[in-house]
Amino acid sequence: MSHPLDAYARAIVSGALPAGKYHRLACVRHERDRGREGTDATFPWVLDLTRVDRFVRFAGRLKHYKGRQWAGHYIALQPHQVFRLGSIIGWVHHETGLRRFVQSYAEIPRKNGKSLEGAILALYLTFFDGEPGAEGYCAATKREQAKIVWGDAKRLVVSSALRSRLQALTANIHQVSTVSKLEPLGAEEDSLDGLNAHFINIDELHAIKTRGMIDVLETSTGSRTQPHVHKITTAGVDPISPCGTEHDYACQILEGTTEVDDRYFAFITHADLDDDPWSEGTWRKANPNFGVSVNPEDLHAKATKARLMPEAGAAFKQKHLNLWNQALAPWLSIEGWRHGQHHDWSAEDLAHESCFVGLDLSSKLDLTAMVFVFPPTEVRETWRLLRWVWTPAETLEDRAHRDRAPYPIWVESGHLLTTPGTRVDHQVIRAVLLQARTEFDIQRIGFDPWHADQLIDQLVKEDGFAEEQVLEVRQTYAGMSSGCKMLEGAVLAGEVDAGGCPLMEWSFANAVVQRDGKDNIYPLKKRSRGRIDPLMATAIGFNLATRSALLDYAAEDPDLVVA
Repeated sequence: MSHPLDAYARAIVSGALPAGKYHRLACVRHERDRGREGTDATFPWVLDLTRVDRFVRFAGRLKHYKGRQWAGHYIALQPHQVFRLGSIIGWVHHETGLRRFVQSYAEIPRKNGKSLEGAILALYLTFFDGEPGAEGYCAATKREQAKIVWGDAKRLVVSSALRSRLQALTANIHQVSTVSKLEPLGAEEDSLDGLNAHFINIDELHAIKTRGMIDVLETSTGSRTQPHVHKITTAGVDPISPCGTEHDYACQILEGTTEVDDRYFAFITHADLDDDPWSEGTWRKANPNFGVSVNPEDLHAKATKARLMPEAGAAFKQKHLNLWNQALAPWLSIEGWRHGQHHDWSAEDLAHESCFVGLDLSSKLDLTAMVFVFPPTEVRETWRLLRWVWTPAETLEDRAHRDRAPYPIWVESGHLLTTPGTRVDHQVIRAVLLQARTEFDIQRIGFDPWHADQLIDQLVKEDGFAEEQVLEVRQTYAGMSSGCKMLEGAVLAGEVDAGGCPLMEWSFANAVVQRDGKDNIYPLKKRSRGRIDPLMATAIGFNLATRSALLDYAAEDPDLVVA
């Protein structure tokens, strides 16, 4: 008979239980990891079900204290809670026994028991993890908000046998024998320095506006051997907030579009974008505690109001379906992208072929990207992409941390290039173009004119490129839409091949677009899930290819006008 943790994952993956995309992918990840534990030298983790059972028994000795139907009854973790919390506790290194996950992210609609779970986890990891002098903190944007989870922990202590082992004071739970403590902590604290955290629970991450407190708390765990930072939230409204960044990182891990982060546990329950928001089936899908702590009658009442009031409708979708109201869905099909990737060709195979060069010059924080776009030929049905992507060497580690991207790994593998200093010297671009025109038939080079004036002058006046060969491609609907639509269709059809470059996949997976009233599209850097500079360079190259095709058609048909 399988363990309840594994049984839950299997039920989600098989469709026996309803689940949104990322909920299902979390369970797919679990089953994939179970299949390779103990067999892969790069994956030293095993699931210790004895530890899981010990944690479940611990939770079962605590009592509910809220609600007429719950107060006084022992806690029975629901299957999704056994899966989520059991995964955090149970995955360990096969040699050291230290826990695998140092961070976890749980994004779940309201009333599904997130705060209670956080309180149980806080008590267990602070006082029963074998860590002498453990410091546990329940944090939030305000200390009063932080005291919600901490207060749950305190009431669990005083209502159970834990009261004989732990002392609960006004703003402190502590254990004299191990010199361990659990305290609430808000972002408005005068000083967060000097913390030596073993466990941190960050509540309602979507309400935190800046990363200051988060960064201080995360770095405070550095001297612990198996710390854990647990972040819980509902969906937010700002995709470029700390929570938006965390959400996107979690999604990329579950999608497999970023380098594997085996130490990060991600779990998101939600409705999918094409679901009927007013269907009870959708509510069940988004709320794993539907019918337990989530009252169906309450949701029916809120949905009735939400259908008639736009503002209430947006709040209903955010808080009860876990949909990011202001966030845009990823633009391109990652499945189509992966279908198009092949590793059996090199730049030499493209010698003397026609190509269109897109260049996206960096601002202070962006990557600099140049992509050569080779259209399909009589013997090849796919577009091929050659890319050069640069970042300054001196800021490589800082940029990798900020962008949550494995830049050092990509530098080592040759997918990302570095230049000395803190800015990319545009002369490296000139050098590549001068060499490339001896190897390929460069039709046109396209630039966003921002930051490009000097480089354009040098290419034309000093390097011998023709003026009509070096073109501006403005970053507007008019400038980008036609090329973006061609790129969109080619990716969907599996007809874009970058040789399996992980940096390119990451960039393409990050992109979102905005549409105007005429269905023109344009990628938005500020709303995208991460850096999209290689994608922008590719889109410029596709735009040039589109223009070229239209000019060819115009030559054949005098009545066709090309803007």
